Amino acid sequence: MQHSSVAPTPSPEGHALFLIDEHDVPDENSPLMETLPASVRQIIRRNSTTLRLSARTRVFEQGRPHAGIFVIEKGTVRTFYAAPTGKEITLAYWTEGHFVGGPELFGRGTHVWSAEAASACVLSWIPGHVLRGLALQSPALAMGLIDALIVKGRCYSSLAQILGTKPARERLAELLLALAERSTSTGPGQEREVPRHVTHEQLAAIIGSTRQWVTATLARFERDGLVSVRPEAIVIHNARALRDAYASS
Repeated sequence: MQHSSVAPTPSPEGHALFLIDEHDVPDENSPLMETLPASVRQIIRRNSTTLRLSARTRVFEQGRPHAGIFVIEKGTVRTFYAAPTGKEITLAYWTEGHFVGGPELFGRGTHVWSAEAASACVLSWIPGHVLRGLALQSPALAMGLIDALIVKGRCYSSLAQILGTKPARERLAELLLALAERSTSTGPGQEREVPRHVTHEQLAAIIGSTRQWVTATLARFERDGLVSVRPEAIVIHNARALRDAYASS
C-alpha cells in the first residue's frame, strides 16, 4: 500500500506543506531561491516589485489573467481552488523562497486557482515578460523554474488522487507521520514529533476537513495511546501502529 505524505522544505517559519504520495516526493524540493546562485537572486530582486501584504489578503484570484509570479520573501501563502458551490480545497501552504503564480510563468492564460497571504507576507512580484527574459539569459534560473514546476505538478496531481481515494482519518495519520519524519525534532526510540507551528487549521485544510474534526480525531488518537498532544509538539509513540490502525479504515 502507498502512503500519502507532505513534502516540507526548510524555512525560518517552518515547512512548506502539501499532500503528496511519499513515492512521488522528488529529491530536489528546495525552494527556488535556495537553488539559485547569489548573482541570479540579486538580478531577480532588481527586476521585481516588493509587495507587503497583511494576512488574508488575496495574492491572485482564480479566473483572472496571469501577470507573473510572486516569490515569497517572508511569510506563508496558501494556494486553493474554489468550486462553483463556494467550497474551497487547499492545495498547499508555501513558505519563504518558494514562488506562487504558476503554472503559466510568463503571463499567459488565466489562473486556475487562487492564493492568499496566510500570514503577513513580503513578496517579490516578477512580471511574466521580465521573467521570460531572465530565464533566457540564465540557465540556472530556467532549470530552477522547471524543477519547481515538477514539484508543484506532482503535488497537485497526487493531492487529487489522495483526496478521492483515502478516508480523512487515514489522511490525517499519514500527514502526521510525514511531518514527523521530515522534522528536525525527533523523540527517543520509536517516538517522533510534529512541531506545533503546524496548526490544527492547517492540518484540516490540507486533508480537506475542519479544524474541529482534526482536534477531535487527535483526541481519539491520544485515547488510543498512539499520540500525545503536548504544547510543544504532537508526539507519535509508534509510527507503524498509527499507520496500521487507520490504513483503509
